[in-house]
Amino acid sequence: MATSALDLLIALDARLADLEATTMLPGSIPRVRQEWGALARASLQLLQARPRHSDDSARRLEALLNSLAAAPGEYPLPAPGTGLVAITATIGCTAEVMRVRTVASPAAREQAGDAIRTTLEAALARAARWTQQGFVDADVRPEPEIVRLVGSDADPNRSPALQTWRFIGPSDPGIDGAVSRWESAATETITSPRLVTQLSLQLAAADIALVCASASAVMRIGADAGAFCDTFAVCEALDGAGGSWRQATRWPAELRLGGRASELRLASADLRQYLDDTLRTRDDWKRPDDMFAEVTADQLVAVMHSGLQSAIRVGQHVADELDDLSHGASRVWLDASQMSTPGPIQQVLDSARYEWLPDPAGFHSAEGLHHDSAEAVVRLVHATPQIIAALAIPLDPPRHVDDKGPWETVPVVLDPLRTAQERALLAAIAPADAQANTIGF
Repeated sequence: MATSALDLLIALDARLADLEATTMLPGSIPRVRQEWGALARASLQLLQARPRHSDDSARRLEALLNSLAAAPGEYPLPAPGTGLVAITATIGCTAEVMRVRTVASPAAREQAGDAIRTTLEAALARAARWTQQGFVDADVRPEPEIVRLVGSDADPNRSPALQTWRFIGPSDPGIDGAVSRWESAATETITSPRLVTQLSLQLAAADIALVCASASAVMRIGADAGAFCDTFAVCEALDGAGGSWRQATRWPAELRLGGRASELRLASADLRQYLDDTLRTRDDWKRPDDMFAEVTADQLVAVMHSGLQSAIRVGQHVADELDDLSHGASRVWLDASQMSTPGPIQQVLDSARYEWLPDPAGFHSAEGLHHDSAEAVVRLVHATPQIIAALAIPLDPPRHVDDKGPWETVPVVLDPLRTAQERALLAAIAPADAQANTIGF
């Protein structure tokens, strides 16, 4: 099942609620100490896997976790155990998701890193309070590190940037599974000298253009439905990237690359079918009420973001293969009539009736295709992070308050107490003909 870092942090809250609903048994205290060692190790892995920036403030938390992780104990711990085991597993899964190679904006990386730190610190504080209460009830001295964790007042953060890091697999339903299967087939086909064909390169480029168009449609229709703010810049970037990939599908008539790529054709057809079923009705995009009937706009944007991440990886393979076809050992086939060869050689070729020949080493006939695909990759990498950034923009930004209004008209009184009394009186009693100069708190 497709899972994002945001999904796992929401699940972590549920695991903590389950833990807090239980009572620690006195005989389980040694086991609880062992579980805290495992929890500390998993938490350290998550802190190390998350994006970090220069203003990061997790050193105190890391020092506490290092002290707990160094405690002796069994690892991995045998079942059964307390609810701390489920919390440890959830944090460990989040660390694995955060290791996914993802193209994201610097702002999204900072937001995700801060959100992971604050949410983890808040979660550990809740688990520490449960543990401390159990130790107190059993008249056992709490661990100093756990006591320090209890004192944390961090607020959990559910930043939309956490949807940038997401796992998808071939068995997932809907677009997620189709994208995963398509990426696998495209990667295997394009990177194999035995399987790669002109059709496979053109088909992969066309599929990437389709994913860009689908993501743009989701953003535009979501904005029309009021789910997002203005997405003009995002859609423009996605449309530009899609146009670049459509250009990359156009091969000159004099170039050919033979072979068969049946697995990619099937995966491509599968992807297009799922995109049609989810996003389109007949010959047009679905209306907002239909498109977001089963999933929210935010969730569908996360799905399309995963598709764009896969498209980036496949697109890079396309560009690399065309680079190899231009400058490496592999060669495209060139229409023999387009080759200017010395007279005797041309006579031999004509007599042998060769219509297509491997591109000569100095011709670089596929250089234009390589340039188009490399430019398309750059545009796609630029456009992809913007769709998650659009989720973080508040729908109703706070209205700007003009402090040059009535606040500056209040006379300053030397007696601070009289000043406070007069302000309270003005706030409580409004004049009969209240105008713009009325003061309120």
